[in-house]
Amino acid sequence: MKWQIEHMIPAHGQIQAGEILQRCREEDITHFPVVEHGVYRGMVRCEDLEDIDPSVPVKDLYHLFENFYATTDDDWTRLFAAFLSNESNILPILDEHGLYQGVIFLEDILMDLSEIQAFTQEGELIRVQKPTDDFSFFQAAQIVETSGGKLLGILLIEETPEGTIIELKVAGGDLNQMLQSFRRYDYTVLSEHEEDTHLRELREHADYLNKYLQMGED
Repeated sequence: MKWQIEHMIPAHGQIQAGEILQRCREEDITHFPVVEHGVYRGMVRCEDLEDIDPSVPVKDLYHLFENFYATTDDDWTRLFAAFLSNESNILPILDEHGLYQGVIFLEDILMDLSEIQAFTQEGELIRVQKPTDDFSFFQAAQIVETSGGKLLGILLIEETPEGTIIELKVAGGDLNQMLQSFRRYDYTVLSEHEEDTHLRELREHADYLNKYLQMGED
């Protein structure tokens, strides 16, 4: 499957740090690509620019660059691994000659995965909700991966007054650990799962309380 490559104009050495940081905020991205005289030089991490003098040219910041990328021939598993291992939501794409072609965004990959895998492979459906301002596709995907699971796709995305709701289809991994990780990162788990020890404990406490109240009525 061919992925949608966005033709983002990269930074060059003379662009100032403040300009790139502004673009990072406008695009809501973690990194920005830098190409100098047609040669890909790397990705500058946006948060590294927060404490840099805005007037400093990028050519003076090469020591901060991270050299990661994907190629036009990579499949989705390599792309996804590159996103996660570099904690990035944007990935530069180079052709077979090493020339910069553009970028791919993690959000687009996750949406494409929903179409090609979510309906064809068996897995567990997890529905979670988080305030929209704090919601992150990257974080949700990372929670699945760090729990040993595999993200097969996203079946539902819905924005409500309470926040953004997504339904993930996952395979493998420790499901209970996954659910607890979502809660630790302030997601509300809306779906019910037999492996969910948190939900089981809540039910046990509720049953105990009901019995206690009934005893008081006798």
